[in-house]
Formats: sequence, C-alpha cells, structure tokens
Amino acid sequence: MKEELQLLIDLQKIDTDIGKFISKKKDLPLQLDQLDEAFAVSKMMVEETGTKLAEADKRHRETEEKLKKAVDGLRKAKERLNDVKTNKEYNAILKEIEGMEKKNGEIEETVIALLDEIDANRTALKEKERELTEEQVRYEAKRKVLQAELASIDSEMQEQLEKGDALRAMVPHPLLKKYETIKAMNKGLAVVSVWKEVCNGCYMNIPPQMYNELHSSEELFFCPQCNRIIYWYDQQK
Repeated sequence: MKEELQLLIDLQKIDTDIGKFISKKKDLPLQLDQLDEAFAVSKMMVEETGTKLAEADKRHRETEEKLKKAVDGLRKAKERLNDVKTNKEYNAILKEIEGMEKKNGEIEETVIALLDEIDANRTALKEKERELTEEQVRYEAKRKVLQAELASIDSEMQEQLEKGDALRAMVPHPLLKKYETIKAMNKGLAVVSVWKEVCNGCYMNIPPQMYNELHSSEELFFCPQCNRIIYWYDQQK
C-alpha cells in the first residue's frame, strides 16, 4: 500500500501542476490585456496633453491676430482725430479710443495667460513623454515575459499530462477511481499531507491514534473531516 500511496502522492503533484497550467492559460491572456490597457491609458494621457498644447497654441495665434487687428484699429482711430471738425466729434472719438484701449488691454492679458498655459502644457508634455518612454521599456519587457510563458504552457502541460497518464496506468483501477472521485469532490485535491495532527486539506485535527498510525501503518487513511487521502509528512525536513 505504501507504494500505491506514493504513486497517488506523485499523481496529485502532477495533477496540481496541470491545474496551475490550466489556470495560467486562462489568466495570462487577461494579464496581457490589462497590461495593454494600462499602457494605452498612458499613451492617451500623453496625447491629451499634446492636444491641450496644440489647442492653446491655436488660441494664442488667433488671439495674437485679433490683437494685431485691434491695435491697427486703434491706430486708425487716433489718426481720425486729426480730421475732426467739432468738439463733439473729437470727444466721441476719444471715448471710442478709450474703449478700444481697454479692450486691447484685455486681449493682451489673454495673450499672456495663453503663453503661460502653453509653457505649462509644454513642460507637462515633456515630462509625460519621458515617463512614457520609461514605461514602454517596462511594458515591452513584461509583455515579452508573459508571451513566452503563455507560449511554453502547452508543451509543459503536455509533458505533465503524459507523466500523469503513465502514473495512472500503474495505480490499481479501484484505487484510481476513488482518487478521481475524491479529487472531483474537493476542488482537484485528493491527497494531502498531515503534520502535527492537522490535515493540510481542510486544516482540521485528525484523531491522535490515526496520526500515530500514519507514521508506520501500511493501511490507506482518509481524513475524517474532508475524506481526502492523507499521509504523514515531516515539514521540518
């Protein structure tokens, strides 16, 4: 029975590894998608900052042109003062000039504000581009590792499946059937070790007498709590 128990222990290790491969095969594509999405967000942030810079630059050019026209209009208004005939007309033009100068001052303030906005966006864009360059190096390295791991899963899993089939052929059919039944009922875990009277499957105590017998008996034991096949294993080794 000890030889058969060892076969089951080895088979459980292989089946556990296969389960991990299956889980990875599902999880790794999700990790790749999350990695791609995170990098896409970083790229989008850079693009948005670049768009803000371009828009501010466009508004600045438009405002500069507006200011140029306003200054030209003010110049022409002042030139008209030389042609006035009456005080009423003179005062009207002065009032118009005063309004134009006030409006021009506001446009100049807008130009200055836009220049500050352009400088801030340019600085932010430069920093985000630097960060993106560094992130891209990390992103490509991580993606390469995940892709290599994903590519190797099938061959590694196939190797374990073949080892598992070889072991199954060595286990007596009734015992193998019991192993498969217990495994199906316990989320893929049919054989577990016991240490200090605690089952490592359900983490419940087993009877002291049973624990003592595990050390030397040729009998196959089952956990009274979870019904898994149990064996003693010295965790201090």
